[in-house]
Parts: sequence; C-alpha cells; structure tokens
Amino acid sequence: MIFSDLAALEGAGFRPAVCIVGSGPAGLSLALQLEQRKIPCLVLEAGGLAYDADTQDAYAGKVVGDRYFELASARLRFFGGSSGHWEGWCRALDAIDFEPRAGIESSGWPIRKADLDPYAARTSDILDLGAPTQPDRPVNDDLQEIGMRFSQPIARLGSKYRQHVEASASIGLLLNSPVTDIVPERGRIAAVRLGAGGQGGEVRAPYFAVCTGGVENSRLLLWANRLHDNGVVPQPATLGRYWMEHPHFNMGDVIVFDFTGMRVKTGMRFYAPSEAYLRSHADTGNFGMRLLVGENLPKALLRDAMCVAPELFKKVAKDGFACSAKARLAWEQVPRADNRIELGSARDRLGMPRSVLHWKKAPQDRRTAEVASVLFGGYVAAHEIGRMKIFPWITEGGPWPDEHPTAGFHHMGGTRMAQDAAKGVVDRDCKVFGMDNLYVGGSSVFPTSGHANPTYSIVQLALRLGDHLADRLAKG
Repeated sequence: MIFSDLAALEGAGFRPAVCIVGSGPAGLSLALQLEQRKIPCLVLEAGGLAYDADTQDAYAGKVVGDRYFELASARLRFFGGSSGHWEGWCRALDAIDFEPRAGIESSGWPIRKADLDPYAARTSDILDLGAPTQPDRPVNDDLQEIGMRFSQPIARLGSKYRQHVEASASIGLLLNSPVTDIVPERGRIAAVRLGAGGQGGEVRAPYFAVCTGGVENSRLLLWANRLHDNGVVPQPATLGRYWMEHPHFNMGDVIVFDFTGMRVKTGMRFYAPSEAYLRSHADTGNFGMRLLVGENLPKALLRDAMCVAPELFKKVAKDGFACSAKARLAWEQVPRADNRIELGSARDRLGMPRSVLHWKKAPQDRRTAEVASVLFGGYVAAHEIGRMKIFPWITEGGPWPDEHPTAGFHHMGGTRMAQDAAKGVVDRDCKVFGMDNLYVGGSSVFPTSGHANPTYSIVQLALRLGDHLADRLAKG
C-alpha cells in the first residue's frame, strides 16, 4: 500500500507493528522480511518515487579532512534510496572480518559470519544476484583470487519493488515524509515526528527501526538526542563515531605477458589476502585488488619498463605481450573514533542541522595500500604473469593522489554494533542500548568494514533484524 499522506494512512485503518524510517536497501529488505513473517510495517520515505533536487538538498553537508565527495552526491533521497547509485557488485564479508584482530584497534563484531549465512539465498533473490564470477582459489600462501557476484540487471530496489509494495497488505509506504524528531518516553520510543515541510504530524508504533543510511542514521539520532537530552540514545559515547569508507585508488600499471595463471582472460579479476596472511599480519586491513585487464596503457609504460629490466623487456617488445592492465585497490579502513559525523551550524529547510563529516585516512590505512601493492606485484612477477609498475606515490611516500576514484560511496559506522554501550550504539540484534523498541539498520552498524562492497551485508543484517522483530512480536 502506498499512502499519499497521513490522512490516507489513518483513514485506511492500517496499524503497523514496526515503523521503518528509510526505504533504501536496509529499510526495504527489513519490510520484505516482516511481510514474509506476516508482520504489518510502515516505511517512511523522506522523498518521493523519483529524484527531486529540493528534497535531495537535505543531504548537503560539509567534509572536514581528506578530499571526499560532496555529501549530497554520495547518496539518494527517494524510494529505493542509494540503491540508485549501486554498481551491482556483491560479496559477503569474510569470516575474519567479524573477529577481533590484535593489530586493528576497536575491531570485532558481537556476531559472526555464521549468524548472517542463513540469509544468503534470500539476499541473492532481493538483489538479483548471478553466480559468482569464479570460486575463490588460493594462488599462493598469501593471496587468493576471489569471486564477486553481480546484480543482473542492477537491482534498483525502488523500481523493482514498487508494484510489490503497492499490492502488499502488510507493507505500507508513506512518501514525502521526512522524520525530523524521534520522541522518547520512559525507555521507549513513543513516536516519530514528520517535518512540517513534508506531511507534518507523527507516527506511532510498537517498534521503530532507523534505516536512513550511513550518514543520516547518525545525523538523525544525534539531532533527536540533542532535542531530548540524550533520551533517544542514552549512552552516546560512540554515536556518530568510527565512521569508515573503503578507500579506492589506482596502485599501478601491469604489463601482462601470459594468462596461463589466470582463469578469466577478459574484464576484471579480483584478488584478496588469505586468512592466514591476515592472521600473521595483524595490523594489515583486508583488501581487494581489482585487475582491470585491457586498459589501453601508453607505450611509455613499456619504454619505462625497459629502463628497469632491459633484457626482459627487450624480449617482450620483440615477442609481444598479452595486454596491459590497471591495478586498483579497495581496502578496509581501520576504525578510528576521530572519523565521525557531527551536527553543523547550517540547517536544511526543515530546520535540521546539516551533517559535518570528519574523515581522514590513517597511517595504518596507507600501510595496507603499500602491503597490498607489493604483495600483488610480487605474485604477478613470481608466476611470470607479467610485471607491475607501482605508482611513485606508493613507492616514494608521496601524498595521496588527487584522482578519481577516492572511495566507494560506502558509508559505514557511526552507530556501531558492540557487546556493550561503552563501545557501541547497538547490540548484536541492532537494538539501541538502553532503549526497548528502537533499532538501527544498515551499514552504520558495522564495527569494521572488510573490503567487500557493503550492500550484500546490509541486506543480510536487515533480514536478520526482521526475524528478530517478528520473534519479539510473537512473544507479545
């Protein structure tokens, strides 16, 4: 059911058991799971069914620290949320990503990969995932060639599920309803209030789930906490903090001699460290090296290579080589409390303070990039696949390059999951510590990020949350 306004919702007599704020991958997946469990829910979407510049303006904010995207360009405010930005690549987090690691401060989830594995098939269905590009396989003791999955066609969830939601008797969708306040009452949330620029009024339900994205979850909870003297997140020490991205940078150029060591001969290949390597190099973040085969690199690359290894590359120049490629790295940023979302002094037209993102890459992040480049370059040479020219900003310790891409629109952390309130905002079930009926969905609950694109894990967590809420409701 899609409701045009609050009056239509109230006139229909629809009484949700769960109110979900946000209709992106987390919010919509949660709604679908609740529907499967026959639990009525209402999804509040701040935007409409399509992009609108005035509505999108609420996402504008400020970035302090390292170069980053304009905040309004990195997410979308309409039905389906930032699945409209998604490029379709998917992979589950690795088992080691959930574990505490001695060399990475504040690492470790209160759940394990096995807690999310039961939702693999349902997640694949929601995201329209094809088979993996290839199974994972070790190429040496330290490195593995890994498979990624791709959404085919890319699942723009608003478009995919619009007709489904319209016809659903269990899912209600209220459009153009930005939440500007969360109202606490004796350890519970009583209602959410909608901005006067939208529908106005308020919505009540037994349970609430905030699923507005990796920036907005922090922004909304910080603002509500300010309005209600920490009554929404009673123990806010980490609220907004430990924000993370996946840095993305080109590491080097590769001349490929021979494809014998590679199973796939065209397109993109993916490599990652082995679990044994990460255990023995405890301060190295997880990473994914993407080899973009077929890049048309300049002849100057071969000329430069002949200066370094003339005998080898004279033979290559004479006999020819398979192709050239670009080595691009995406890696796990270590969680740091200083990387955070704060409320700024500027306000949007609904009166909410705009987001301020404080974001810097740490020396440890740089070491991960260096280690990954050397490890991959060594593999290419040792197996006579080719040679990699690592870029000078890595080999000579230069500044971070001013290039695109710089990150992946992967907003993680800010409402991190933890064993206790001193270390995070939500517990293992995504419930806010100290609140009986307030939950948070999405990648903002990630304590660490791994290297995998987060959408797959976002949906898994949302489905698990749906089962948890359904079980609670079943118990009365």
